[in-house]
Amino acid sequence: MNLGLISLILLLAAIVIGFARNCNVGIICVAFAMILGVVYGLDTKEILSGFSSSLFIQMVGITYLFAVISGNGTLELLAKKMVGIVGKKKHLIPFVMYVLGFAICAVGPGAIPSLAIVPVIAIPVAVSAGVNPIMTAIIGDLGVMSGRMSPLTPESAVVRELMEAQGLEGNTIPIMIAMTITALVVMVLVYIYYKGWKIDANAAGTEEKLPKFNGKQWLSILGLVALAVGALFFSWNVGLTGFTIGSVLLVLGCGNEKKAIAAIPWNVILMVLGVGILMNIISLSGGIDIMVSALEAIMGKRTAAMIMAIAAGLMSFFSSGLGVVFPTLIPTASGLAGGLGVSALELVAVIVIGGTVSGFTPISTTGALIMAGVSQQENAEERFPQNRMFVELFAVSFIALAVLALFSFVGVYGLFIS
Repeated sequence: MNLGLISLILLLAAIVIGFARNCNVGIICVAFAMILGVVYGLDTKEILSGFSSSLFIQMVGITYLFAVISGNGTLELLAKKMVGIVGKKKHLIPFVMYVLGFAICAVGPGAIPSLAIVPVIAIPVAVSAGVNPIMTAIIGDLGVMSGRMSPLTPESAVVRELMEAQGLEGNTIPIMIAMTITALVVMVLVYIYYKGWKIDANAAGTEEKLPKFNGKQWLSILGLVALAVGALFFSWNVGLTGFTIGSVLLVLGCGNEKKAIAAIPWNVILMVLGVGILMNIISLSGGIDIMVSALEAIMGKRTAAMIMAIAAGLMSFFSSGLGVVFPTLIPTASGLAGGLGVSALELVAVIVIGGTVSGFTPISTTGALIMAGVSQQENAEERFPQNRMFVELFAVSFIALAVLALFSFVGVYGLFIS
């Protein structure tokens, strides 16, 4: 049987096995790549050509730096001080969390750690202020998603590499703008659904008096500024810069090396790089052409963006956008664009947005973290029953998918992505 078709089937099998058995999809993909190499006579060099060392450096370097900074309490204290800006205007807390989520994600760590950090801050702050914590966590995470394609994040590096491999310009700023517009619309709908302007006076507690930043935390903030300036104005490699600043902070006693290394999301890094190895075999063997032909059969020029958006969104219900959705669908963009006469960049954009904003299902990491955080609050089962949370998080995912599909169909994204 054709190697391209077999490799596609094995990619699908890896995703199914990973979901069903709770295994890392990337590791399964590496195993399948090895098996394909043995059966079809591929040498080790061909198999490993799909491993991106530059992407590895970028992802590990930036997450290492933020593990150091997070470990000394800088991010948590900075976030709480930002939330304290609203004072007595508690109904504004969800919007502050949106801005906070965007800022935390966009300055470098990306969505992977930020989606874990933001609910931890948002939920207790919302509960103490009498604001719905589910709504606040969702809106905070929408902010994270808006900042995901910042040029500083590891995710944007993945997307740029996938775009440039097809001869497309690796500029993720237009995608970030499109993502933000989508997230803002979803945020408004979520705020209206939960009646975010209503404050539970009985649940509201006393305001927490926050400490001042200590010397180590000020050095960490200076490190963040250095990262942003170096990457944005001097084109420094974000990964190498992250390693350098993180190392300096450790030498100055601002973090714990063992804890920082342990906090790096190795499972996600293995997933992304592992899927990349199998996707490289798929690409070299003509598997991408098979995928393009299959998608072209159900797409037209008018519906291409919408169908691609829905496909990405549904995949993100159950699998990682970064580890599965992006590397599977983005490589098809140029082929589909050429065959259907549509914009390849617009297709990439809807894949990235669909693989991001629809990921609130309770069986996804984002949804699960929100449920877990809310469930830890006092009288949670009485005030926020898990069954209701389960349904609501699925509903938010479908709302986001509906907004994405509508915008894709009417051509909203095409207005600023060409």
